[in-house]
Amino acid sequence: VLLYNFFGSSPLRNKWRVLYGYMEDKDIIAHLEQISHPGFDRSKHYLLCSELKQLYVAITRTRQRLWISENTDDYCRPMFDYWKKLCIVEVRSLDSTLIQAMQTGSSSDDWRLRGTKV
Repeated sequence: VLLYNFFGSSPLRNKWRVLYGYMEDKDIIAHLEQISHPGFDRSKHYLLCSELKQLYVAITRTRQRLWISENTDDYCRPMFDYWKKLCIVEVRSLDSTLIQAMQTGSSSDDWRLRGTKV
């Protein structure tokens, strides 16, 4: 499954940086002096819960692999930094090896069985 430009199309835009405060509080990431981030404010970040819920649904409904593709890393960087610290994502650039890894083969029997199922 491909999740395309989730963070770039999010109404939160750069407000995802609030995650750095969470990571700092939980000692997941250190040395945040160079990274500016707002403190969490329930009235300012009420959309964060909704966005996190949508992201949770996208991640948990995937059966095998979830590919997340973003146009820019400006908005997704806080979440990807968090995931990288937890060692749950692999960040790769788009190249021929990635394209080959994303492809799956199918036979006419696979299509027939899928059509019958649908």
